[in-house]
Amino acid sequence: LSPTILTTRTIHKMSESSKEMPPPPEKHRRIRYDLYRGHPNMDMLPQSEMQSILSGLLQECEKDSWKRYLNYGANEGDERFRSALLSFLDRRTRNDDRGDHSYEDSMPASPDEKKDALEHELFITNGVSHGLELLCATCTKPGDEVWVERPSYFLAPKIFESHGLVVKSLPMISDRTNDENDRGDAIGRVDIDRLVHMVEEESVPPPKMMYIIPSYHNPTGTLMTVEERRRLASFAVRNGVLIAADEVYHLLDWEQGGNREMNLPSRRPAGMINFNGICEKASTLTTNGNQREKHHEGRSGCCISVSSFTKIWAPGIRLGWIHAPSFIIERLKNYGYIDSQGGVAPFMGEIMKQAIELGLLDSYLDKLKSEYSERYELVYNMLKEEPRLSIAQNCQVRRQGGYFIWVQFPPGINSNEFLSYSIDKYEVKFMAGGRCDPFPSSKGGASGIAIRSCARLCFADLDRDNLVNATEAFLESFRSYMKSIDKCEFNI
Repeated sequence: LSPTILTTRTIHKMSESSKEMPPPPEKHRRIRYDLYRGHPNMDMLPQSEMQSILSGLLQECEKDSWKRYLNYGANEGDERFRSALLSFLDRRTRNDDRGDHSYEDSMPASPDEKKDALEHELFITNGVSHGLELLCATCTKPGDEVWVERPSYFLAPKIFESHGLVVKSLPMISDRTNDENDRGDAIGRVDIDRLVHMVEEESVPPPKMMYIIPSYHNPTGTLMTVEERRRLASFAVRNGVLIAADEVYHLLDWEQGGNREMNLPSRRPAGMINFNGICEKASTLTTNGNQREKHHEGRSGCCISVSSFTKIWAPGIRLGWIHAPSFIIERLKNYGYIDSQGGVAPFMGEIMKQAIELGLLDSYLDKLKSEYSERYELVYNMLKEEPRLSIAQNCQVRRQGGYFIWVQFPPGINSNEFLSYSIDKYEVKFMAGGRCDPFPSSKGGASGIAIRSCARLCFADLDRDNLVNATEAFLESFRSYMKSIDKCEFNI
């Protein structure tokens, strides 16, 4: 059965008659340790940096210079802010691995030309969710399909469904793995071979859009390789599919230390926007020999990077960006809602321009990367002492990033049931794997079975001491739960 048969619409109908009961409500249950929330730690927010920026603005000799940012702004965002943002992105990603550079002869030759071209491909938003909302409004229509990873960011499908889109599952590597013990490394990885075969050999209609999280995936923390990115982009351009890449964690990463897999490469795979160049070289034929529809005639690229300052500065500033081909940017600029309001958050744009130009964003991001690297290693080393837990890791690149650790329990363990036990007995909350499954009520499919035996743990929110205590409590709860299961089986 094709994975794309599963839709959130059909799953909702199935859940009405499902005999599986949801976990008990948590409203009146005490939570001492919260490993669920994907929030930054309150004490790590850039308070002193913000004070410095705001004080500087108010103390300028020419005090009228910043008043322009209290007025309406350009639809795509202030030009000076976008220029500063582009410089920041170029500086932080110039060493990213783009793989085969054979297509780059179609890019602008000089640095100035390249900068001018890229500046026209940036659009300022209120964050990733706002960016996805705008893409749905300007690039899709009700009834269109969007295919998503399984598991995925648990709130994204709601955005798509709000626009009348039909959410379906991308084929996943874990769909074709029969042995539950072998599914750990496969969870969250798109089966690109199967995707190509479905659309180009079996004539399954392609979606309008694919939503992926290629860099430090939420919830699994995994990283899509350069080759996977290139193949996915090539598939998309051949079949006229837009790729919306949620890259909010792309810059929040680090090289893994210790002696683990030291023979692996350590360069970070480049963001999806960098693979639009293959569109110039892509074949005009699908693999079954049919002429590709000219979905992008006169246009270049199908990959759209959606990101924000949420994870690398602060969620409260509500500022992000879309990096996309120029035809997408033109649609966004001419969208009625944007055209009416006159751009997004011009004053906060000036704040972040100052953060970039003063070097505060760079220094703060470096501090975050160091802190999160240490937190990740701390929790990882504690969890790996329990041999019955399997911890998701990047097997082909020596890098880690984001906010989360994805833990797989032994086969047959239902994470929802363990979550209820953990809260009741040890007051520890985490995100059960099923919460990250866009199709949680589906009874079939190897991916769904595997996801329900997993959990997402956030290492960003709690302070260090509480993080250690929470991880210890999680492990103690797991060991106690396994004993209770063994006892029940013995009594039976």
